[in-house]
Amino acid sequence: MKNILSFLILFFSFQASAIELFQMGQSARSLGMGGTSIAFARGTDAIFNNPAALSKVNGFSLNMITFGPAISTNAQDLVDGFDDDFDQSDVDELYGKKVFSEVTGYGGLVVPYVGVGAYSNNTLLMSFNNPSFPTFNVDFTSDYAYVVGGAIPVTDNFSLGVAGRHVKRWQGRADILVSSLIGSNPEDVIEAQLLNKGKGNALDLAALYTFKGPWTVDLAAVWKDVGDTKFTPTQGDGPDRQENNLIFGAAASKEFGFINWTNAFEYKFIRNTGNVTKKLHLGTEVSLALIDIRAGYNQGYVSYGLGVDLWFLQVDVAAYTAELGATAGQTPNDRYQASVSLNLDFDSNFKLTNANGKRRRLQQRR
Repeated sequence: MKNILSFLILFFSFQASAIELFQMGQSARSLGMGGTSIAFARGTDAIFNNPAALSKVNGFSLNMITFGPAISTNAQDLVDGFDDDFDQSDVDELYGKKVFSEVTGYGGLVVPYVGVGAYSNNTLLMSFNNPSFPTFNVDFTSDYAYVVGGAIPVTDNFSLGVAGRHVKRWQGRADILVSSLIGSNPEDVIEAQLLNKGKGNALDLAALYTFKGPWTVDLAAVWKDVGDTKFTPTQGDGPDRQENNLIFGAAASKEFGFINWTNAFEYKFIRNTGNVTKKLHLGTEVSLALIDIRAGYNQGYVSYGLGVDLWFLQVDVAAYTAELGATAGQTPNDRYQASVSLNLDFDSNFKLTNANGKRRRLQQRR
């Protein structure tokens, strides 16, 4: 158990402090595009982001695995501090810093109107504060879930979707006195605080409308964790409930020869009373034959991303900033995320390419 926790501390991330508007499990593509995803989700991405988009599948798409670690740019400071016995000099070095890390893994299979999948999201946020009474704050969440989704085409351009998730969650939040860490093994002290486990069932509802024209425009609405997701305790007091998240999004895409250009907008946490700036997300992506170039606006900060598409192998990286304070510009936390995906996308004739020899990318097809 000690080794597992040490690995989490080095490589995993957090379920957000109460003040950050945070979504677990966002892909590197989404983060590179400013945190947008629901309006242009296709293929296996639809199960997790917008099940109504399962109506767009015209064959089948198999995501064997996507593995995506993320980490804040200051994470090395924490790793160095925990390398040996923790002492006062480590406290002085880490004071005031918020260290973030995350590991996400998921996979799935979709056919027209139906999809199944599974994911594991593991998050951790650590920070040192309160100089008069030095405290080490730990916020940890680990989810493992199965997902089943479906879409109903109401008209040629409009579809509704639903996804059900069975979630097993391990969660811990604690304020640990720095004095209890000095001269001890930090992993042992932290592990003793991570005791709450539980399981629950979540429901996501979605709608997608597509306008055909010079530009293909998609309007989407997704309501995640409808009614809030509650967890039945299996250890300790059980995890906190997961509050619902109502999202509206739009995307416009157009092909220029072998180039595809996608622009997206999202307004998240509509039912939340937080700062509006932190809810706004904008993104753009230019897709070439093998490379995707991305940029966006995430919670008041610019994000960047790059993707390399090598047939069934997809590599994505993103650099972005999350806001941990109440308003944009107050407490920025710079982060990186990378992911590797193994995908097989086939059209209804079981072909990997179209008539022009260009790979058919179902997750982006309009």
